[in-house]
Amino acid sequence: MSIKLFSKQPFMISYDIIFIAGAPGTGKSSIAKRLQKKLRSPCFEFCWIPEFRQKGNKTIPYKEEEGIAFENLMLVVKNYIKHGFKHVIVTDLEDKRITELHHHFKKQNYILFTLAVKDDAILKSRIADKTRSSEYRDYKTALSINQKILDRPLLPHEVRIETAGIPLKEIEKTILEVLK
Repeated sequence: MSIKLFSKQPFMISYDIIFIAGAPGTGKSSIAKRLQKKLRSPCFEFCWIPEFRQKGNKTIPYKEEEGIAFENLMLVVKNYIKHGFKHVIVTDLEDKRITELHHHFKKQNYILFTLAVKDDAILKSRIADKTRSSEYRDYKTALSINQKILDRPLLPHEVRIETAGIPLKEIEKTILEVLK
């Protein structure tokens, strides 16, 4: 099976930031780890930003906490770029944040690789697989997120990759070819 790439724009020579997006179970973390090793670059998973739901005695809503964490991540990534790093990898952002990237990173050269699975049964079985690194098991939400990604038009700088039935090694190879 060959990899199909969908993109509206030509590729650049060098990227400051590589975003890896997609629903749970599409291979984001696995691909990010492989790219980090191959490119020898910093990698940030959004879920690594600490959650502080308490502000004194008050519990802040998830939306506010997620906004603070996203702002912190943007500052960290932009700081790495300021210090000359290339190919800073960021993964695990919510799709809402993915659709806003072009506003937050318009001064940086970035590329967005969105991983998707067109076969719901494959994505469901990946989520249910107890051997996967993530403990995430909500396949209904994963299917919903995946479908929203498949239904929306391509974003600026986005390359969408179908991952069903494709070995990680092939996905990695394809992404590295785009990055050359």
